[in-house]
Amino acid sequence: MSETRPNVFPNKGGEPNKVVPEGSTIPAGELAALEEMKRRTEEQLAQRKGVPVPVAEPVVMASAVVSEKKVEYSPLAEPKWNAPYDLVPLPSKGKLYKGVREVVKISYMTGSDENILTSPNLVQSGKFLEVLIRRNLLEENLDYRSLHVGDRNAIMIWLRSTAFGNMYPISVYNSKGEVESMDFDLSTLKMIDLGAEPDADGLFDFDCPVSGDRLKFKFMTVGDEDDVEELLVKETESGMDINNRSTYTLQRQIVSVNGDGDVDRVKSYVDNMRIGDIKAFRAYVNNIESGIDLQVQIRTRGDESITTFLPINVNFFWPNL
Repeated sequence: MSETRPNVFPNKGGEPNKVVPEGSTIPAGELAALEEMKRRTEEQLAQRKGVPVPVAEPVVMASAVVSEKKVEYSPLAEPKWNAPYDLVPLPSKGKLYKGVREVVKISYMTGSDENILTSPNLVQSGKFLEVLIRRNLLEENLDYRSLHVGDRNAIMIWLRSTAFGNMYPISVYNSKGEVESMDFDLSTLKMIDLGAEPDADGLFDFDCPVSGDRLKFKFMTVGDEDDVEELLVKETESGMDINNRSTYTLQRQIVSVNGDGDVDRVKSYVDNMRIGDIKAFRAYVNNIESGIDLQVQIRTRGDESITTFLPINVNFFWPNL
């Protein structure tokens, strides 16, 4: 798989992405959520490429009073067990989980889901996507937080396509710096299969080229990603000047070292892991990981081909129909 694996809303740093049209009346909560997702994605892409990541200030939500509240959403996230559904294929083919098939039951978005998308508290908390998928994922053996990120992205795109159609309006910059608007067909996105076969527990093996150590590892889940983000936000708020994303990610990926699965010893190993082994490990993970290929080619009106990440903006779950 490509080393560029965006988190929720992909946006490649350094490439244009018209997120908010000039003169837009989009609610402040939606804008804050989108800006926070963009920031997280840029940090993760830089980290995967081995680029030093500066510590960024967290996005301040529109209402300090609302953002300080603990958002209660459990009742809203109750699965719609009796709703019509379809079988959606997972990029991982279910091999990363126990008791999960290649396809999962996903219910169609309905009017009740629109309440989620228009709830300022959920949008500002960044939990709207979690609630949305929890409501529509009809699998008792699969929880949102245990989803592999690539599988989560596949479900997210399916929900959007079946709710609003495959054609997704986007805006990109051409080589002349001009903004061009067009429709992108989400059905043309390609699925990336697993590049290696996991064991019965959904784990993989990797032999470190420098130290010779054998690692057993897993892919990051949505829960892992969220936990890392929470740690980073806390460190930023405390004034820490170092971004520990790489370390925290490795600590969640590596399950055992030379057969030793003690959590504390694995963390200690990660702290002292050789850079050459880290780079080789990261490249291997990126090469075998499954998901949706969000790097796309777009042809402009001037017949210019632009390779970019699918610019997911406010029209993704909040389209102006």
